[in-house]
Amino acid sequence: MQDKRAREILFQTFWKNGWIRDADRHISPDDFAYAKRMGYMFDPIELSHDQAVSQLTEERERADLTALSEAFLASLGSRHLDLRSALGSYAFAANFPRHAIATSPATVVPSGARRCEWCGFYEHPAPAKFDLNVLNFERYKWGGVRRDNPVYAWLDLSLFRLEPLQKPTATDKQLMHRILKTARSMEPDATVSNLEKALAGTFSSSKGERRVLIEILAVCGVLQPRGRSGYFGEFTFAYEREHTGQHLNDWAYPAIWWRGSDGVSETALAAYFPTL
Repeated sequence: MQDKRAREILFQTFWKNGWIRDADRHISPDDFAYAKRMGYMFDPIELSHDQAVSQLTEERERADLTALSEAFLASLGSRHLDLRSALGSYAFAANFPRHAIATSPATVVPSGARRCEWCGFYEHPAPAKFDLNVLNFERYKWGGVRRDNPVYAWLDLSLFRLEPLQKPTATDKQLMHRILKTARSMEPDATVSNLEKALAGTFSSSKGERRVLIEILAVCGVLQPRGRSGYFGEFTFAYEREHTGQHLNDWAYPAIWWRGSDGVSETALAAYFPTL
């Protein structure tokens, strides 16, 4: 359920014409209590790797793909970006492997934490505290950013489950068809940055929102780069998510590798959007 005051409290904590620096973030106890009561803000939580894996896989089993798909489509008209996000989290989690940090390959980083090579989670000597509030802010602001973060995917799916079901209109579906038509019409060497620009005006959105939408469709396999692994029918381990090496290219995997010649995967489209 949307609550304007709680949403404003969340936004004002992190954003004012850009990100507010950590040292400058302030929130009154009363405001925090209200936003927490309304489900927009949370106390920090401690999570180990194995707890995060368990909670994400449990949420995956509870998820309703039809509800996720319809919420995504409905968001194209409503711009309820928090509800758009969940389909991407489900796509990331769909083939997420159950695994334990003790038996999974890991790399020790300078801080002493162990980075799981399968899911990318950093396991600290003592369970790390996670600020769920910044994750929820990103969820409302852009539709999520940390698409391959197990903690974000768990939070996203668990919050989505509390929301009323959304039904897309014929107009919403037409917007999706326009997005897909644009993707199919791109020049063979077009990149996702070119696609983002081409989508401007296709539906009501900011640049950041269009980027996130493209990344969600890539995780779903709808915009799947040929010759690269993804998340549709498989899971790409953290160590397999290659970057182009372009220093200024901050697109997420696998969207970063999509080209116009890849077009749209009709198989993935039918799986995630059967009502189109």
